[in-house]
Amino acid sequence: MSSSLPHLSGRGRQCSVVTVIMAALGIPSILSLLYLWTAGFPAHVFGTPAIHSPSMSLDDYQVAAPYVFDSAQGLLKQWDNSEMSIGIYGGFGESKLHVYGTTRTLNILYFDGQAATLSTGGTLDSQMAVLQGRVPLYPSYDLVYDDDQRAECLCSLVDDLGIDGVVRMNAGFEVLICDYTAAQVQELFITNTTVPGNFEENPPSLPQDPNRQLPLGFGNVFSEQGSYEWLRSATWHYGHGGPSEERVKLDLCRMVSFYDPSLASLVDLHHGGIVGNQTFQNGWGLRRGHRLLDINNTDVETIRAWLREITSSTLGCSGFNWQALFTVIQAQHGTRAKELAAALKWKHDTQDEAGAVIAKVHELSHTILATYLEYQVSNPDSSVTSKDQTISRCTSVYTSLLNPAKLARAEVLFYHSVNTVMEKLCTWEWTLFEWSEKRTTDLLGQEGKPAELNALSKEIIEHRKLTEEVLAWIGWDTWSQCGHEWASNELCAVPTWPVVYAPGLPQGGIYAGNNPRLTEDETAEFWRPKCINRTDFDRGGGRGRDPIHQFPDVPPY
Repeated sequence: MSSSLPHLSGRGRQCSVVTVIMAALGIPSILSLLYLWTAGFPAHVFGTPAIHSPSMSLDDYQVAAPYVFDSAQGLLKQWDNSEMSIGIYGGFGESKLHVYGTTRTLNILYFDGQAATLSTGGTLDSQMAVLQGRVPLYPSYDLVYDDDQRAECLCSLVDDLGIDGVVRMNAGFEVLICDYTAAQVQELFITNTTVPGNFEENPPSLPQDPNRQLPLGFGNVFSEQGSYEWLRSATWHYGHGGPSEERVKLDLCRMVSFYDPSLASLVDLHHGGIVGNQTFQNGWGLRRGHRLLDINNTDVETIRAWLREITSSTLGCSGFNWQALFTVIQAQHGTRAKELAAALKWKHDTQDEAGAVIAKVHELSHTILATYLEYQVSNPDSSVTSKDQTISRCTSVYTSLLNPAKLARAEVLFYHSVNTVMEKLCTWEWTLFEWSEKRTTDLLGQEGKPAELNALSKEIIEHRKLTEEVLAWIGWDTWSQCGHEWASNELCAVPTWPVVYAPGLPQGGIYAGNNPRLTEDETAEFWRPKCINRTDFDRGGGRGRDPIHQFPDVPPY
């Protein structure tokens, strides 16, 4: 586990917290107790007696080695995101990287969202709510940027709950271990990553950009590359760039959500509170615009009670794999939903073009519903229609055998959320299928088919709007993948503080959300995943500035 964090076994400053506190999510989402599998797998994992194989020569490994490596790389025993530490500190001055390994499973809390992003835009709202008891609209400088003090408060939380630490995310994942001795983490080695020949850190000859973040000077010959490689390491864990961080094992049964309808002071501030452009409200996107400014004391106390509950060893969980269920639903419905939305945007100026749109919608909607669809209903209840049966089966297929009375509190929230989402999706998919069926094969006997071009165009537009509304509701109108495959020298990048591709904006790009220089369309483009290479990054992120404030090139070797 690579770490640049200090040892926090002592308490250097007073942390003004209540007896039981919870550090929460960057942007309101979920908080869960996690199990960090880094170094030190239990001995019994590898305790099976060895089976002796025939002796092999080195030549035999030439073919096998890459396959063995690929299979085993998920079992790495160190947190291999040292690119983050080097990206922050490795480009200037004297830098030493302390590398730690674990000797047992660690119980840690994961703060969802950009919880390690130091900004006033909402990323720290929930930590402020539970640590200070309120979320000020205009927080003080120290409340936002004094992360050392926040670490002290988080470690008070860790002590109170009897766990080992916390995990937060910005352009990577960082672990805060409060008591290295109790957590039984061991320092493996210290690497002096200092590159000889570092230059003066802030020579007066350089442009004095007040927005520039450290490092201020030339740094070493690798300093510019460091931020780009940091961004590369971040892309390993989203979209097509790689799986989610596998070395943290989420226990979703032990979860707290600020979207829980039990939190009355926040209910009207979610979907119902969004105004203006639904997708990029305040330049942040649908969920990014949600804040905890109005959370009241009652709901803060409720959150704290839930935290005590989820960290209790007596919490009864069903064992149902909720994470797998969410993945399956996204896989089965999400990609087809994206293709349906795209098909409904095709040109339909002629009869043939309109027919092509409807035919594609018919194919895709049938594919989604085929598992549940009977043209001639076999249900003995003659009042059940094909529509009713299809939507019912589609909606309940994943949860019909679960008994909510036997689920943990968080699981009940999942249960109802899944049912609600599935009903919305399945009803929308049936609507598209029924319409396109009427205009194509008409196997449901709706006596449809022939229609004038004007009528077809109107129907296509209506179903396009319906689709946009459904995808915006579920959040699938915002994608974490790039629209095309990227080249070998490119990364598919999303804005991730503090290494952000933001042309002409201060390093970090987090300021794009409230930048008056950006139009609504430009703000939407800012948040869209895009393929960038090193040249793009240096021009519009990392060390990039508008021309008069650009970071100078590192002098030649």
